[in-house]
Amino acid sequence: MVKTIQKLLMKMLTTFYRRTVVVARPIDGTVAAVPLPFPVVITVLKEEDLPAYIQFRPDQHPREIRVRLAEGDQCFAVWHEGQIVHTGWVTTKQKYEPYLRREFILQPGDIFLYDHFTHPSLRRCGLAQARDVHVLRHYGEEGYRRSIAIIAIENKAAILPFKAVGYRSIGMLKCLRLGPWQLNWEAKWSEEPLPVELNKHSKRMG
Repeated sequence: MVKTIQKLLMKMLTTFYRRTVVVARPIDGTVAAVPLPFPVVITVLKEEDLPAYIQFRPDQHPREIRVRLAEGDQCFAVWHEGQIVHTGWVTTKQKYEPYLRREFILQPGDIFLYDHFTHPSLRRCGLAQARDVHVLRHYGEEGYRRSIAIIAIENKAAILPFKAVGYRSIGMLKCLRLGPWQLNWEAKWSEEPLPVELNKHSKRMG
């Protein structure tokens, strides 16, 4: 009962006030392989993989996924015994972040990781870390220099896999909203640049 009440209160709070941590890691060739308890294959999602993807993520519409692919975003899928067990998306262009209702432009040489999901029965097995290592190596070969992601501060379980492969927190993005009205804040924790927002009404703090 207590946990249920806490979840309801948190859901009410995040309806109006949202905070996300920006994590970043240089793509510098220092990332090490992650041992896994079972064999996997990591591939870039292709059109013919969509049925397997939708089976894994029935909450997403095939049209939405085709739009992402048409815009040049890439999905890295982790396969085990012929089924997708983890996915993570990457873009190198501007990115709309629905949780914050804000559009960002990446710094030159940046990649942006988003929409990561692991099959519930295989969480805490290192799949997110293994996929991230693959992503870093893939984009490192293409000349990209930094990987970043934005994570809701309440989602502590999602932050840990990033920390495990060398990401560090470089700032926070916050918003307070009521209906169509919204006020945004940024807090920088290092000299590293945050994603540049297209919305000009943000306020820098910290």
